[in-house]
Formats: sequence, C-alpha cells, structure tokens
Amino acid sequence: MKHKAIPAPGRLWPQLGAARKNCHTLGQRLGRTGLSRANISVRILPMNNVLPNSSSGASQQVLDTLPTAAPTPLRRFWMLGAGLAILLLFLQLWQLPRIAGWTFFSFFDPGTALKGDWLISMGMKPAIDFGYTHGLASLVIAHWGFAVLGRTPAAFLIMTSVMEVLMALAIARFAIAMRLSRPALWFLFLALPVAIMPCYLTLTHPLEALLLLWAIAEQASGRRDRALAICTACLFVKPSMAYVYGLLLVIFTLLDWYRQERCGSGLLRRTAPAIVTGLLMAGAMIWRFGIRSLLLTIVPITGMRTYKDTHFGFFSGSGLQFWSPAYHPWYYYVITPAGLWLIMSTILLWVLLIRGLRQKHVGPTSSQTPHIGGLITDWLHAPNRFMETALSIAIMHIAFVLGFYGWKYAWEYYSYLPVLFTALVISRCGARQIQLTVVLGILALCSQARSAGITLWCWHGKVRNHQTGYLWAYPQQASQWQYVAKIVQGHRTLILSNGYLPWMPKGMAMPLSWFPEPGIPTAIEMRRLKSEALVAHYIVVRRGYGKFGLWANPAFTSVRREFSRQWQGAYFSIWKRN
Repeated sequence: MKHKAIPAPGRLWPQLGAARKNCHTLGQRLGRTGLSRANISVRILPMNNVLPNSSSGASQQVLDTLPTAAPTPLRRFWMLGAGLAILLLFLQLWQLPRIAGWTFFSFFDPGTALKGDWLISMGMKPAIDFGYTHGLASLVIAHWGFAVLGRTPAAFLIMTSVMEVLMALAIARFAIAMRLSRPALWFLFLALPVAIMPCYLTLTHPLEALLLLWAIAEQASGRRDRALAICTACLFVKPSMAYVYGLLLVIFTLLDWYRQERCGSGLLRRTAPAIVTGLLMAGAMIWRFGIRSLLLTIVPITGMRTYKDTHFGFFSGSGLQFWSPAYHPWYYYVITPAGLWLIMSTILLWVLLIRGLRQKHVGPTSSQTPHIGGLITDWLHAPNRFMETALSIAIMHIAFVLGFYGWKYAWEYYSYLPVLFTALVISRCGARQIQLTVVLGILALCSQARSAGITLWCWHGKVRNHQTGYLWAYPQQASQWQYVAKIVQGHRTLILSNGYLPWMPKGMAMPLSWFPEPGIPTAIEMRRLKSEALVAHYIVVRRGYGKFGLWANPAFTSVRREFSRQWQGAYFSIWKRN
C-alpha cells in the first residue's frame, strides 16, 4: 500500500505564506465593499442538531427552516390531471338528466353503441351484415365493457367517464410537456367544458379523442415513436383524423431521420412500435370479424358515402346551422360555444399563416423587432418539438373543418384541438397573457349559459319510470310512449329507431340494423329491413325520424304502400298494415 509523501517543513513555509497573502487580499476586497469583521459571523450548529440519530428535536427544527422544494414534474402532472378529471366528472354528474335521457338512447346515436354490441353478439359482421361507419376496435372495446357492466345506458356512461378521466391525464401530460404558463392552465380549466363533452354520441368518439390526445401528449414529450404507435391504433377505432395525424407524424419522422441518421436501422427503430401495433391490431380484428370486414372499415368508405348523400360539411348543409348568422341572433354566439370556437379557430388560422409562435429577431442589435412569419416558418427555422406539436394541432383542426365536418354539432368531435392550440398561444403572449386569459375565459364561461339553463330545466321537468328504463324523459313523451305501447301491445310491431330502447311492450322489436338511415345500411341489411317491416302488423315511427329515416325514403316506397297511418301524435305515429 502506497502512502502519499508529506512535504518537508522547508517546503511548507512558502505555501503558508502564499495562503496568508491571499487571505489578506480577500480582506481588503471585503473592506472595500463595506463588510468588516464585526458584521461577518458564521454560526456553527451543535453536533447534536445535525446528527441523524440525535434524540433531541433540534434536528427537526433545522429541517423546518430549510426552503421547501418545488413540485416535481410528476407531482405537477398528477395534481393537474386530478383537477381536470374531477371537473369533468362533476360536469357529467351535473348534466346527468340530459346525457341519461330516454330519447337520447332510444332514438339517437348513443343507442347505436348498445345496438352494435347486440348485433355482433348475434354473429353479424360489420360492413357486411350491417352498415358501419367506424372502426372495428370500437366495437370490441365496447363489447368488453358491456360484458362486464351489462348492455345498459349506465354502462355506456361509466365507460365514457373512464375515458374522460384518461383524457384529463393526457391533457395534463401535454400541459407539463409544453410548459404551459399559469394563465394558460387557467384557460384550460375554464374551456374544458368546450374541449371535452360530458357525453358523446357514441363510444367511438371519446375513444378516438382519448387516443389522439395521448398521441399529442407523447409528441409534445418528444416521443414521436409512441405517438405514431398510438395513432396507428386509432386507425382501427375511427379511420379519419388518425390518417391525417399519422401522415404528419410520418413526415416529421422521415425528416428527422434524414437529418440525423440516414440508415435503415435508424428508420426501423423509429417506426417499429407503430408497425408492431398495426400488425397486432389488424390480426386481432381479422381473427374477430374476418379480413373482409377489416378491409371495408379501415378505409371510411361508408362514412364518405353518407357525407355525400346527406350533404354534410362546414360550408353547406346542416353545418351552416352551427356558425352562420342567417340561422341565429347575435347572443347565440355568447351563450353557446359557437362564438368561442370561431374565435379560437380564427386565432389558430392567424398564428398558422401570419404570426407564428416564435419571436424572430432581425439583426444582432434589433432584438425587440419581431419578424412576421407563420407557424410553418417557425417550424422550418426552429424544428423543435414545441413547434412540431403546435403545427400538428393546427393542421388537424383545419383538416377537420375542410374535410370531416358533418352536421350542426360535429364541432364537438375535435373541439379539444383549438382549445389546446389557444393555450399554447396564451403561453407565448408574454405580458398579454392575463388579458387574453380573462377575455377568453369569460367567453368560455358565458358559452355554457344555454347548456346550464337546459340542464336546470331537465332536473326540474323530467321524470323517470319503468317504461323509460329509469332514464330521464319529459312527461309528455313518457305518457305518449305509454299510449303507443298500449295500442300495439300483443301485436307484431317494428319500431324504426336509430337507438336502443331499454324497454318495449310485448311483441315490439327493433330492426336488426345498426343505423337505419339512407346511405348506411348494406344491401343485405336493406333486404332484411324490408322483410322485417312486411311481416309486422304495426310500424311505429318517431316524428323526427320520419323526415330523415328510411320510412320516408324512396327505397322504402314499396313497403310504405302496404301500410296506412292509424294515429299521429306529437312525438310518434302508428302505421297499420292494410
């Protein structure tokens, strides 16, 4: 073992002299700054105050005087996610009489989730035995949920609640990754009722929103490979926006790979999670439904045909009823989310094409002069994950408005996109963050005025009973439904409905069809619908369905000739076989 040599005493004196000289110089500097020995003191704590095993309480006092550490990113994530989730659950409970409505499930789109599970439980194949506009994975996930909770509207709402809690966590992860400022977080809370609905029309829409939000959060965190894998899984849930987002992620991946590696192994490493996810999902769907159902649903052929037949779109058809002043007074844009949605969309378009999110300085001395340029220019000059994520959100929103917008309330499907983008803009507004948050936050609160009024009226005016499956219904609707059930009871009756009725009188049946409206049923399904109608003694048609459904369509003219209307009410009509 070697020991370090000790310098001889003669060599120590020069070192001590140099140290003394340095101390003297330091004392002179302190004197020039106004400090002296009298006002400099060093407190040395007793040893029993710092020993970890000390029996006295002085050590705890020392620890209490130390400054507390700032919350870690993980802690901030859980705190923010819990706050958003609690708010979403509260909003869902508050609007329960609306979202758990009898007509909502019995005659509208929410009932299609239950009816789709009913049809595949009978062995029917989507897009073959019945028309289907969404992905196969949404049917599988809904089937698992209904198998555990039962095929009921309550199970539908429980599954929606679980998805919305996960959406809240995805938004929290996005906010932490993008380092949103405190005003931007306040805006997220105030605009959350606009970003996420308390209940969606089907289980497909919240599931798609959940996957896309998590993909956006992963991209914001710098994990583009995970985002691409999640987006690939979303293709099997709803093949629409996932194609747009997936294409953007592929472009960003290829550009990043070309700049850094340009080797096959690097590209495979970046895309392997998405490839494995796609193969596993495709194999599972083929095993469950067959390759033909997968090929017919992985491309939204039925959805595109339906949009064409019904003249859906943002600038035509029923889409105009959401935003056009020709249909609404001025206060409509204050008491509904329409005004806030249009303002956020305008901000998004302005930032994307004109302003951008990066302060670009001209010259070394003009540090306060911003250079005008859109978000695309920002990304070209500074290709970081912040600009990439913001650009992806903006392009997805524009693609939705121009390509995927359907009917009046279609804005609800992707309303989280302009909300997230606006939060990013607020974080980059500098001194104007507070002003912008106050203005947009007040507008977000006012946008819930009509919804709050309708909810209060539902709590006050709706009733529940056995005939409505203990769902909320207006007394007039419930009493008229009881009258219809009394007339047709004991006779073979077909009720043409898009939903899933929780209770029907003896002899009444729903059609074996997922969504019996023009453009959606397959050829096999149409023949089956006509056969079911021709063997029925009564046909019950809901008043609103008679205008848009198959009963008024020319394809059902030969069937309608065999019946004559026996009774007409405010909500239902009864047709009797001649």
